[in-house]
Amino acid sequence: MAKAKQKNVNAWKKKKFYTILAPSNFDEKELGSTVSADPGLLKGRTIQTSLAELMDDRRKQHLKITFEIDHVEKDKAYTKFKKFMIPVGYLRYKVRKDSTKVDVASDITFENEKLRLKAMVLSRYKLSEPQRKEISAIAKKHLSEYSKKTPEQVLQLTLFGKLGTEVYKECRKIAPINRVEAYHIERL
Repeated sequence: MAKAKQKNVNAWKKKKFYTILAPSNFDEKELGSTVSADPGLLKGRTIQTSLAELMDDRRKQHLKITFEIDHVEKDKAYTKFKKFMIPVGYLRYKVRKDSTKVDVASDITFENEKLRLKAMVLSRYKLSEPQRKEISAIAKKHLSEYSKKTPEQVLQLTLFGKLGTEVYKECRKIAPINRVEAYHIERL
């Protein structure tokens, strides 16, 4: 008796393309596409892009932002913010000889989630220890005020430099400051 040949269905033919969209605070801009046989398997996948691609601004090419797929509707995968970072090479480039880098890290707690925010203050000259402590206290004070806002507002304010300008204005009274930059934001 002859065996019936079974058709071997290619796994790629079972899969569908899904368009990945940025969150609403980034105007749901298209980030890319991915394939999957089951839309449930997409949840939790991450995609990294530069802020320059999201905003069409080449000056922000060094700012990297990571999104995580939150839910899928039809052929669209909607994301939520996961992490923002500035590469270490860029940060090292900004720190110069005979200057001081003051790092500040803070966990900002909201009603149902938590963000970890790290910022740095760069001075033009070497700072004394009391100056460092005072600058660190000012930056931490500004970070703690962010817990009254929503996570999306904190993200927008930080990415577009509002945190940096607020801290810069107060810290320059203590010592000559070159730059204030939030270099890491992560959703915990």
